[in-house]
Amino acid sequence: MIDLLKSKKIAAFLFAVIAAFSLNAQTAENSEPVDAGNSHIIVNGDLSIHFPELGNKYTGDCVYINYGDIDIIIDAGSKQASAAVIKTYIDNYIQDGKLEYVIATHAHEDHIAGFNSKGNITGILEAYEVGTIIDFPKTNSNTATCRNYIKTRNKIIENGAVHYTALQCYRNEDGAMRIYDLGGGVQLEILYNYYYENYAKSENNYSVCVRINQNGSYFLFTGDLEQDGEEKLVEYYQDNYGGLGNCMLYKGGHHGSNSSSSEKFMSQIKPEYVIICTCAGSSEYRAAPRNIFPSQGFVDRVAPYTDKIYITTIAPDYAKNIFMPLNGNIIFMVSQGNISILCSGDNTVLKDTQWFRDNRIMPAEWQ
Repeated sequence: MIDLLKSKKIAAFLFAVIAAFSLNAQTAENSEPVDAGNSHIIVNGDLSIHFPELGNKYTGDCVYINYGDIDIIIDAGSKQASAAVIKTYIDNYIQDGKLEYVIATHAHEDHIAGFNSKGNITGILEAYEVGTIIDFPKTNSNTATCRNYIKTRNKIIENGAVHYTALQCYRNEDGAMRIYDLGGGVQLEILYNYYYENYAKSENNYSVCVRINQNGSYFLFTGDLEQDGEEKLVEYYQDNYGGLGNCMLYKGGHHGSNSSSSEKFMSQIKPEYVIICTCAGSSEYRAAPRNIFPSQGFVDRVAPYTDKIYITTIAPDYAKNIFMPLNGNIIFMVSQGNISILCSGDNTVLKDTQWFRDNRIMPAEWQ
């Protein structure tokens, strides 16, 4: 880890702003993944949460978290080829070649494909030394992507990594821990999900739910958890802990879909900032226009709590394979209690973008 004097924090921050850059629009002529950009900006003691672009027009999740010499990755979508883009990005920050924690939320391609190796592209699980793998206790999936993930995971375990399911973590069983202390008042917490131990019709509801806690501030990641799973999460934490508590940062559930970020859930967590890993406007899932990510329903339910919403990528013409940064690679940084949001693309919040004006109705709370 770069060990800089405390007085150099401002200089490092300014360097980050200068070093971040926009990616150009990509078309079908591009055969290689897009370079996700680079900038060494992390100062010892900062907590930085990264939402990198994934190098294609497909929606997927990847969150990289750096704190001191601890590196965490939550998911590695959207396609297997995204592994090269993700590695290029996090190599700018990881200093010792080790991921202390790898979390795979559920068995969908857009969340785990980049963990696997294929051809000349090395998957994330084999690209680094891995300390602890935490993943989904249940799945209904038997896809090649899921089978390859499990095969690769087991190989990494044989090479020395420790593996726990999220349920083992929540129960503090078999050496697993519900809360991993990262030092300096920062914790990695594995939350309970009803569907860790019950059948779910939707694979999304098996999602591992994670919270980073920093001296009373919460940063929440729920994978693709949908309304039913969210409501059960709310009820469980209300009954057992007095509630989930407000969160400083919420990774928009299920890419900003209409099936997640339910009213009951939002009223519990009241997010101050929302960052979504998605391709805005993509017709990938052939949804009705109002339900294309980020959906109108998502916007309407989040609007009472914040207008600070950021999106990684936009796909203005999915059919022609045209995609480009909206906010681009997004870094949410907490340094000495101060919050900074750095974007390699435009730093405009969602409601002020041209895409939003053309495709969404402005909620009353934002008028």
